[in-house]
Amino acid sequence: MRYLLSFFIILIYILPVSGQYTEVINSNRPGSSQGAFAVGKNVLQFEVGGTFSDLSHKNLNFSYLKELELKYNIRYGFFKEKLELVINGSYNQNKSVNNLDNGTGSEEKINFLNKQNLGFKYLIFDPYKNEKWHGTNLFSWKKNNKVRWIDLIPALSVYVGANYIPEDGYFYDDPFTLIKKGTSYAMEEKTVSFRGSLITQHHFVGKWVLVNNFIYDRISSENVTINTITTLTHNFTNPRWSSMIEFELIKNDKYSDTFAKAGLAHLYNKNYQFDLSLGSNFKETPNKLYASIGLSTRLDWHKDIPPVDKELKKKQKQEKKIQKKNNKNEKKSLKQSNKNQKKSNKKEKKSLRKSKKKNR
Repeated sequence: MRYLLSFFIILIYILPVSGQYTEVINSNRPGSSQGAFAVGKNVLQFEVGGTFSDLSHKNLNFSYLKELELKYNIRYGFFKEKLELVINGSYNQNKSVNNLDNGTGSEEKINFLNKQNLGFKYLIFDPYKNEKWHGTNLFSWKKNNKVRWIDLIPALSVYVGANYIPEDGYFYDDPFTLIKKGTSYAMEEKTVSFRGSLITQHHFVGKWVLVNNFIYDRISSENVTINTITTLTHNFTNPRWSSMIEFELIKNDKYSDTFAKAGLAHLYNKNYQFDLSLGSNFKETPNKLYASIGLSTRLDWHKDIPPVDKELKKKQKQEKKIQKKNNKNEKKSLKQSNKNQKKSNKKEKKSLRKSKKKNR
């Protein structure tokens, strides 16, 4: 993890900067994936939501729980346009029925802080800044509205961060962690572990966005988790509405699962977005159905920095160089002229002295 963090810091300093800011809010919700792009320098963004889940577990004598999960995601762009601080986590309220106790179905209600994350995301490559690749063709509607091979080149970001797992949290993302305690199914997890992600983002035909997250999670713990998320978003003709579908895979030696989700988002204004989503997994150990509603908003202190005109900058540099050379030549010429003038004056004085001597 130390080498990964060092590599991340080096990237921040050596790669060029270009703007990530957008005029309207750009939220990760209602999906679970991270987009490749940062919110922009001096933008503080909040993405919050409530998820209502109904779960049951076949191997635990159909023990079940009803869950309210309050999720938050705080994003802040700072230092450079491409850099983003990310803090996220959840607070859970569970009502569980444990059928492992001789089938008595003991009920328990509990509130607890779940997994918390802190990390940094940095955009290392943005193909959409290249006008030759993604500029608008003014003469062909067809060329502007078809998928091209160049669209297969994604924007690319990296993320590094740390996890904090409270004592009452879900170990390895297993929602039945609390019910399993004290049984042969029980498991433990380190309080602090690390996380790294590779994030790609494609834009197709203006209205489709494909995001992929390849996550290597719980680094330094006994069971590293492989997590992949694919999210496809479509913007409707009315630009205030968008839809999404998402597929997520979680895999480790303690708990593995797959999820599918579909959702809608509505842009209320440039700084507010509302969303709704439904999802499910594909197995009975456990089985999970869930619905989520959310809100995204931002505090926008971003200030536009005019883009650097490279050609103009080059021209100004050349003009400065020429001016410097001309000044040097003028100075040299003036120096030579003064030198010649001194010689001339010296000769005149000498000639005048000789003339005076002859007259005597």
